[in-house]
Amino acid sequence: MSESAPVPAAGARPSGAPSSPESMKQRIISHMNKDHQVSLKDYLLYYKGVAPTRNIEMRDVTLEYVTIGYEIVHNRGIDQLEAKIEFNPPMKSLADARDVLVGMAMQASEGLGYATITPVDKFIPPTWRSIPIIMLVLVSTYYIYWNPAAINDKEFVLRKYKLYDIEIVPKLIKTAYWSAIVYHAIEALILYIWTGMYRVPTLKRIVWCVCAALEGFPAIGRFRTLMEEKDKTSENTKRTMEKEA
Repeated sequence: MSESAPVPAAGARPSGAPSSPESMKQRIISHMNKDHQVSLKDYLLYYKGVAPTRNIEMRDVTLEYVTIGYEIVHNRGIDQLEAKIEFNPPMKSLADARDVLVGMAMQASEGLGYATITPVDKFIPPTWRSIPIIMLVLVSTYYIYWNPAAINDKEFVLRKYKLYDIEIVPKLIKTAYWSAIVYHAIEALILYIWTGMYRVPTLKRIVWCVCAALEGFPAIGRFRTLMEEKDKTSENTKRTMEKEA
């Protein structure tokens, strides 16, 4: 799965303006370096088995190959390296660059286990419907850990909550609490996996997982909406490429 093309239509230019191969090449290089660092990193990792540390940049693109520079930082210093990734088959013209680079990005991202070639850089906050769930989790945690007397003290429970089957109340509360914690932990794990597949940036990924731990399924549902949007865009891109092929 993937989405919008990493490069614009190679022939796009102001009406009536000539486009030389060199200017087309520079537009492709500039666009990739500015907007598609993720795809460049995928190219290196998938096609060359290289995990670059920083300063990844497309340096050249020809009909036969693309050249990507990068740096690897290690204990002995910094290695400044360059990799050449060949097109198979070679392009007939630079006007083919869009489809070729998109296809490579799709293949690389899927081969690396991702569901998208660009990150889902969005967070949908909880709605008012999630507030009771979040409050219940927080209040329950408070009583379980910081005020256990409210549950274990039979006289306290009797006076405050008018509960008369006292023997079973603490067990029921604790069982319900830990059951909810287990379910929410599983849902947070699911969201952790999904946010990784859809390349959510680290900070937003943490926030999504915290929401899943507090809310449970509502957070799963909100992120699933973003996944469906990405998947729809991906399928549209694939169909467009197939029609143009």
